[in-house]
Amino acid sequence: MPTHGNFSKIKRLPVFEQAKDLTKFLEVNFTESLRQLVRLTVTTMLKEEMETFRKQFEEKLYFNGYYSRNMLSSFGKVEGVPVPRFRQPSGNNWQSLNVFDAEKDKFMKLIEQMHLLGISQRKIRYLANKCFGIKLSANRVGVVYRELAEKEEVNINSQPLDDDYEYLFLDGIWEKTKGYGWEDNQSVLICALGVKPDGSRKILGFSLARKEDTDSWKRLLTDLKQRGLLGKNLKLVIADDAGGLKAAAAAAYPAVVVQNCVVHKMRNVLKRVKFKHKAMVAEGLKDIFRSETKPEAMTKAKAVVKRWYLIEPKAMESLRFNLEDCFTYLQFPKEVWHKIRTTNLLEREFRELRRRMKVFDNTFQNERSADRYANTIINYLNQNYPLSRGGLHTNA
Repeated sequence: MPTHGNFSKIKRLPVFEQAKDLTKFLEVNFTESLRQLVRLTVTTMLKEEMETFRKQFEEKLYFNGYYSRNMLSSFGKVEGVPVPRFRQPSGNNWQSLNVFDAEKDKFMKLIEQMHLLGISQRKIRYLANKCFGIKLSANRVGVVYRELAEKEEVNINSQPLDDDYEYLFLDGIWEKTKGYGWEDNQSVLICALGVKPDGSRKILGFSLARKEDTDSWKRLLTDLKQRGLLGKNLKLVIADDAGGLKAAAAAAYPAVVVQNCVVHKMRNVLKRVKFKHKAMVAEGLKDIFRSETKPEAMTKAKAVVKRWYLIEPKAMESLRFNLEDCFTYLQFPKEVWHKIRTTNLLEREFRELRRRMKVFDNTFQNERSADRYANTIINYLNQNYPLSRGGLHTNA
């Protein structure tokens, strides 16, 4: 029978008060054992595969030791997997490494997903080296992404469209594309986002242009109509106050009313206001757009213009220009006012596009590169952000 002294030599297991502590203990103590099991299994598979190959080969082949390879597994990086090698009587280096292909594919898919999420190439290279022990060249991440993007089956601008969209948001985002635009390489990515009665939203089309003029917008909207968005159920077009955009919208969908973006209007006014007056003018603008009816809003707007016209004439002229088009949303149910009076739904998508553009240091090498990147990212956004928060449900 064991004595008290024998019991004292038995290693006591720690007491776990929470499940996460037990999980962490198991991970630390068993992960390395699992890696060793993976190493042994892979070595056995490789040896068996090479034995089969050796028997089928006409020349007499002999094994000549091993060389080490690292492998990615579900339990992390497995270092030093011994790979058998043959002697080379005929100058050929016979190797069999098919077992690594599946893990390589997983790694390349991981690179794609990190790239789509807007992680820079520098950070991807760092993570690959730190976590997987894989060194990537300076251009390898971009090459892998381009190869995957070129296989993208979904082309946003060629998909057929339903005609059940109620709201159409139009806006553009400026970017730099080498060899496109003027001397500063500026180009604009103009986009159209549609919202259905159930609140689901989708970027329906995009185009890269030199500027937001009438012709550029007409081409995009004509393409939408040809693909199925005839506008029979369209209730409202939401856009900024650019003349070219509004003219194109009126030509494509003449029966649909237009809402000027309230945020764009306020920005245009405030950028013409002296700094010392900005806070007071901004409060007056906010009060205008708190109105419940159009007459109330126009009365408040006249009071603001009267108060500031002599002090800030340029700002007040900007406020008066096409102001009535900023109140179209008041014709719709109150619960959707905050959604349809600005282009914020589309601006949220642009925020993601801008963040991901930083991966390329905000500059594309050519028009094709910019178009390919936009198509892939917009397709990703359409798949992962299909519903607006709170929806846009109306019975109007």
